[in-house]
Amino acid sequence: MKNSNKKIALLPKGINDLLEIKSFQESFLSQSLMDIFKLNGYKKISPPLIEFEENYTLFLDTTNKQNIFRITDPISNKPMYIRNDITPQIARIAASKLYESDNIIRLSYIGDVLRPKGSQLHPERQIKQAGIELYGAPNVSGAIEVISTGIQALTRVNITNLIIDITMPNLANLILHNANLNEETIKNAKSYLKVKNINKIKTIPNCGKILSEIADSAGENERALKVLYKISLPPKAKKLVKEISSICDKLKIIHPNVKITIDPIENRGFNYYSGIGFAIFSTNIKRELGFGGEYTIELNEKKQTGMGLSILFDGLLRATNVKDNQKRIFIPYKHNSSILPELREKGWITIINHYKKTNIIEEAKKYKCSYILNGKNIEKL
Repeated sequence: MKNSNKKIALLPKGINDLLEIKSFQESFLSQSLMDIFKLNGYKKISPPLIEFEENYTLFLDTTNKQNIFRITDPISNKPMYIRNDITPQIARIAASKLYESDNIIRLSYIGDVLRPKGSQLHPERQIKQAGIELYGAPNVSGAIEVISTGIQALTRVNITNLIIDITMPNLANLILHNANLNEETIKNAKSYLKVKNINKIKTIPNCGKILSEIADSAGENERALKVLYKISLPPKAKKLVKEISSICDKLKIIHPNVKITIDPIENRGFNYYSGIGFAIFSTNIKRELGFGGEYTIELNEKKQTGMGLSILFDGLLRATNVKDNQKRIFIPYKHNSSILPELREKGWITIINHYKKTNIIEEAKKYKCSYILNGKNIEKL
């Protein structure tokens, strides 16, 4: 008879346990990504999960404060937040380092973020985020370095069929502000651009035709750039297009097997990105694996350019098929315990039997062991 009083533990929507396989994959992915970041010169730092809310926009004044958990510090009674993004924290740390040095700074990180609400693309509310932030480098060469590092990291964990989608979050803004529109019209225009409603975009006064042509240029990088070069753009917008062209050319040389697309009016991710933006996809999964771009941090009225990459593990865990192939050996009830440290030193996973009356072979299979220790000998099942 089944126990009708069985306790059921419910978790909040968007909050999940990672059990054996997924937990192993997360650990493997974490270590692999951080290894690649380190090999590219990025030094790991670990900011706290909770900070005073005033810190959130201290250096990035365009951060989104709508989707953060707020709490009150019982000691200081000051408002605090549980981070939904780690980049603002890295900007805070980098600001003090930039203040002390004019060197290019490379920082990496990994940790959990928490959001009050998920989205259609990212329904999970607690997500592991890993990334890098590069400060003080020119925007074109900096973008090439950061994107290339992201490709290396994802390739290391066997993610194939990668696509780099390069965006220009500030391009539409340059066009809109150059058209001398009032705030209400700009607000409406941005809502049309966000959903890529071409018919509505065409109705925007003074610049609807140009913006619709820019929106129609989206696609494979060579075609997109060919269309963009034909459009009569203001000087700053032309400069941005040339920068994107340089990035594409260099990435094609470094990573010839990676497909590159351009979506000029896309503004995905966090709203502090401007200038050059990008997202990394794989045809193996219907969601972005990472995103990033250029942004500005301020310290004592001095501006510094940052270029970042964030990789979210909700998509990464779905895209990976890595398995734990480490050798497992079943250790009988009576065994020579002195041999176990040597086995573990050589990389064996040792599963010790605690009961005398046991069918050794059946127990070994139960615990997914392919080998059994017989005296000092290792026998394959």
